[in-house]
Amino acid sequence: MIHLVYRMKLTERSRRDQKAFWAWLEQRERWFYRDLPMVREVRWYYSVVGDVYVLENWAAFEDEAAWGAYRKALAGLKSEAAWESERVTQDDWWEFLDTRIVTDPPVPVGFRAAALPAT
Repeated sequence: MIHLVYRMKLTERSRRDQKAFWAWLEQRERWFYRDLPMVREVRWYYSVVGDVYVLENWAAFEDEAAWGAYRKALAGLKSEAAWESERVTQDDWWEFLDTRIVTDPPVPVGFRAAALPAT
């Protein structure tokens, strides 16, 4: 798997109105990824120690071809005025810090523990 990772710092608006921000993010995720079927999984991480108010978005792709298809599809969507107008509203909510691409290691390491039964 290939993971495209974006790190964003929440704007003052987001920090002041967290309820509105999280509602916007839920809606945006549904809207943004609906026409991007090559994205296999999306994960979000919110930093609470260290770089506070920093959000990470991890989008997973099967391989480099799928990531290339994503870039091509995104370029097409950005050329649509209505779509692009909606996309740029993100600037009200966060500021992009950086982007990177990571890949899974070539050996099966890592695990996810089974959930503990409810008591």
